[in-house]
Amino acid sequence: MKRTLTITVLVLLLAGAAFADVELNTMALTEITTTNEAGQEVTTRVEAGKVVPGDEVIYTITFANRGTEPAADVVITNPVPEHMVFTKVEESPSGAKVSISADGGSRYDAPRNLTVTDAKGQTRPAKASDFTHVRWTFQNPLEPGAEGSVSFRAQLQ
Repeated sequence: MKRTLTITVLVLLLAGAAFADVELNTMALTEITTTNEAGQEVTTRVEAGKVVPGDEVIYTITFANRGTEPAADVVITNPVPEHMVFTKVEESPSGAKVSISADGGSRYDAPRNLTVTDAKGQTRPAKASDFTHVRWTFQNPLEPGAEGSVSFRAQLQ
């Protein structure tokens, strides 16, 4: 029996200063490859609807500072959806530090530094299937009018 998952927009969290003027939008996309009239393969991103196990989804968060003042201490945190396994960070602007959590968002670090404790109390290095959140911490304020995007990929299990 084939399982399907309907992708929904994820909740984003911002930490730090007041961000009333920072606009965020989340998209869940998949890639489809078609052959054009010249016989060349063309890959296009489309909005994810229903996905089946093995499908990869690209979660893209666009951001824009619509205010008249710089927005400092911007942090974008996105959970890895249930039944999905993180595969990689797709897009990260320069000046944004990427970190991952393997404990539900309590602690963030580089993937190679993360550990988890199993049911027997043994600690082991975290693997992609343990990752629960992706976080981008902007090192510099977002100037008025600044915009861009961050994204990561995850695969439906």
